[in-house]
Amino acid sequence: MFPEIVRIGPFAIYTYGLMMMLAFFVGILVAVKRGEKAGLKSGIIWDLSLWILFSSLAGARILYVLTHLKEFQGNWLSTINPIQPSGNFGIAGMDLLGGIALGAAASIWFMRRKKLNLWKIADVVAPSLALGISLGRIGCFANGCCYGVPTHSGLGMIFPPDSPAGSEFPGIPVLPTQLFEAIWAIALFAGLQWLERWKKFPGYTFSLFLIGYGIWRFFIDMLREYVPSEFLVHTSAIYLTVYQVLAFVMLMVGIILYLRLSKKAPPTKGKRHNAQATT
Repeated sequence: MFPEIVRIGPFAIYTYGLMMMLAFFVGILVAVKRGEKAGLKSGIIWDLSLWILFSSLAGARILYVLTHLKEFQGNWLSTINPIQPSGNFGIAGMDLLGGIALGAAASIWFMRRKKLNLWKIADVVAPSLALGISLGRIGCFANGCCYGVPTHSGLGMIFPPDSPAGSEFPGIPVLPTQLFEAIWAIALFAGLQWLERWKKFPGYTFSLFLIGYGIWRFFIDMLREYVPSEFLVHTSAIYLTVYQVLAFVMLMVGIILYLRLSKKAPPTKGKRHNAQATT
């Protein structure tokens, strides 16, 4: 694993942070290109992307803090202080679903305020969200966080002892759920664009993103390792994480959106439609 690319004293360039920056930048470029095909000015996508960037970072941090309150007891300033108790510079600890939730809320507010076509733009950026998740999970893998449960299967990997996974399970193979999610997300990125051949209404691509990622996240959390504070229910018979609840909500919202928006779609003559004209 390569958690750090370079370090100069307390300052370091972390692989996770670099991959997150790459995820945003590449995601924006893809959205700009798709937006231009849909007749949107590139400036609109760039402005929206800034709202998504800052709100998603805030949301990811807020959800992490809320699910790891014991970590910050007695030192609440460290929730926002970039100088860590170890002396290193940087804020560690983000939760992806928190970023998606607050980023989506900020995006809706921005588009409503600017009187933009909500579902048209949501369809444009949906594949970029999947691409960003994929790149971000590669960063998680390099950092050794967001790992799976111990396993005796051939899919297990032993992480370095100085990584989060290796420190909790030294010398023990765990499932690299980060890579599983990275593969699924890149497949979702490609699949969403392929399915646009049959697009029938605005909001089609975005609702499919919510459904596709919601199903996956609920499933993969069954294989993820979590601390007690991240469980809502944890018994010998059943357990349920905070993130599974959020994933289920995402799935339900996606299904409801698909059903409601499809009913509003005008009747069409053919089954196949031009993705550029309807994005």
